[in-house]
Amino acid sequence: MFVHIAVKSPPFYNVVMERQPLYARIADQLSRDIASGRYAVGTVLPAEPDLAAMLKVSRSTVRAALSSLEHRKLVSRKKNAGTRVESDRPQSAYGANLASLPDLIQWAQECARTVQHAEMVEMAPELAKELECDAGARWLRVVSLRSDPARHKAAVSLTDAYIDERFASIQASIEQRPSALISELLEEVFHLDLATVEQEVRGWKLTAAQAKQLKAEPDCAALKVLRRYLTREREPVLMTVSIHPADRFSIKTTLTRN
Repeated sequence: MFVHIAVKSPPFYNVVMERQPLYARIADQLSRDIASGRYAVGTVLPAEPDLAAMLKVSRSTVRAALSSLEHRKLVSRKKNAGTRVESDRPQSAYGANLASLPDLIQWAQECARTVQHAEMVEMAPELAKELECDAGARWLRVVSLRSDPARHKAAVSLTDAYIDERFASIQASIEQRPSALISELLEEVFHLDLATVEQEVRGWKLTAAQAKQLKAEPDCAALKVLRRYLTREREPVLMTVSIHPADRFSIKTTLTRN
């Protein structure tokens, strides 16, 4: 089962920064604007591109801020209907803190991606079961390492990304823009709306091949992180399997009262 999780301070990377992330500051500003009546309950916020231009930030930052507001139940978001203000104050509830997912995205952006190879594959039954997709479907498989030599001499992750064959032409952009997330490239190039990311974390032991690529000891403890990027229609168009040596990365789940 895939679950939504929050991300907190890995050993080598400050995934949750000590200072408040930009998207969180934007979310707080918008929440104050809602509370003050600038954006009244029942009205629709400006579109993402307009907000990005007004606030002089990227669309991905705006999207993360709106996701935070949606989690607080201040707004609701529907395709082709925009972002509607539902309440002028957060509603108290317990739930997985989704707001920190952009911090994981920020971490990924700071780590350079090096593509090892790419190929078209048919999804094997065992992997299809693990990723909750159809066996036999064709996907573009992109194998890459992410590293940050300034902080650690070895790669921090080995990732197999599976991209729906309809969007296989994204391969050129992936190779040309090593710091961009594949999910963001898919949104930019194909105008997709990857509204949901499902994530599952498992314990793992490095295989000999993985250890060689990651310059780690075979059978070393690791984290195996599976992600499914879904459209608003809950259609998976990107799935990733990332292997992280345990001494280079950590993920922590928290529950937060809004």
